[in-house]
Amino acid sequence: MEPVMVDAHLDLAYNARALGRDLTLPLEDLRALDPHPDTPLVTLPSLKEAGVALAFATLFVDPREGAQEDWEEEVYAQLALYEAWEARGLVRILREGQDLKAHLSRYPEDRTLGLVLLLEGAHPLAFPEDLRALRARGLRLLSLTWATQNPYAGGNAEPGPLTERGRALLKEMEALGVALDLSHLAEEAAWRALEVYQGPVCATHANCRALVPSERHLSDGLLRALAGREGVLGLVPFNAFLDPAWKRGMARLPLEAFFRHKAHAQALMGGGRVGLGTDWDGGFGLEAVPQGLDRHRDLRALGDEGFLGGNWLRWLLGWF
Repeated sequence: MEPVMVDAHLDLAYNARALGRDLTLPLEDLRALDPHPDTPLVTLPSLKEAGVALAFATLFVDPREGAQEDWEEEVYAQLALYEAWEARGLVRILREGQDLKAHLSRYPEDRTLGLVLLLEGAHPLAFPEDLRALRARGLRLLSLTWATQNPYAGGNAEPGPLTERGRALLKEMEALGVALDLSHLAEEAAWRALEVYQGPVCATHANCRALVPSERHLSDGLLRALAGREGVLGLVPFNAFLDPAWKRGMARLPLEAFFRHKAHAQALMGGGRVGLGTDWDGGFGLEAVPQGLDRHRDLRALGDEGFLGGNWLRWLLGWF
């Protein structure tokens, strides 16, 4: 039997709503129909075909567009889409620990995709206590920022500290059982967040800053600190995140570019602390990922059972 796969970062609802992609189609059908210039990488059938048992599915709103009330409305529209897919039997939202355990006990006989919901960027939350309503509907992870600074913290594109409101949100997360995703968080805010927040920590989609010198990725110090908190890093097979010299329009990188990041992260964190977080619905397509990775089933070439899913499952089962 093939190892269970876990993808720790997919912007499924955002792609369906913002780009108008029907993710219920087979991948080949979507590629034939989709006018978007980047060839799509993901649909629900392609995830099922690949043996992806579980994905962290985002609620994501671009903070550079619209206002806070627009962001809140869109977050709930995306949540409603996930719930509609669940009502159709296309996915299963894993809201509590018993849901996760029951889902895994059915797999692979029942290959329904399990979703763990992640709010990517806290900017749609006007106040920390607004998190409660989302938690009541199944939210289990949160990243404080997406690139830009917000009232809670500085982001990778706009550095800044963790704010008083950010500290209050972290305490709310602790009380509600919502894990912290360090992805997109400014370095100084990330270090402070690790001091303030005592719950489960991960980085769903980031690579190694030592190999790609960008605030978007994690420094060696943060990688070690993440491992020290028994967290997991989700590596992103996206060319621009693997080699700083790569630009759109260039040839796809060889798989070795990904393996360099994997080896570096594992050397610092240990093999049991590194997995996948593809972000393959994150605004780039087939032309921007390494050679040989055309769909999720191809990711099996990247590692063993632990890397492909076991490391993330152990992390989830430890607190979920």
